Amino acid sequence: MGKLAPAFALPDLTGRIHRLSDYAGKAIWLEFWVTWCASCQETLPQKDILYRTMNHPGLVFLTIHVSGRESNPDRVFSFMEQNGFQFPVLRDNGRETYDAYGLQSVPSSVLINNKGEIHGIFDETVPFTSVIKEIGNILPAP
Repeated sequence: MGKLAPAFALPDLTGRIHRLSDYAGKAIWLEFWVTWCASCQETLPQKDILYRTMNHPGLVFLTIHVSGRESNPDRVFSFMEQNGFQFPVLRDNGRETYDAYGLQSVPSSVLINNKGEIHGIFDETVPFTSVIKEIGNILPAP
């Protein structure tokens, strides 16, 4: 950990491009997921609640849909609508960003500190509460 997070420029579901550099100076939580993943389906509702209730100016929460691990990448649109999730969804270019971060499974959480360095990578075996605890270690002081 401590190495610079790989840059990306990915569209959200409306087509707006998000770049990692857009969030410079903030702590960032990237959540990588797919629609068919049982662990993703179990934890995404909790992550949506966290997204809707967190209000810290120094933290950005973004999800990245790993389209290259889906048989039908466009299923993400109906999945989001059916579940009513409000968190932002960026669409990976196949597996480009997923692979750039060296990920092996979904869901995977990547925490990036306000210097743009990877603080930690957490796979599906790490409890959601442990990831939340780590966020407290990277949030910039108010």
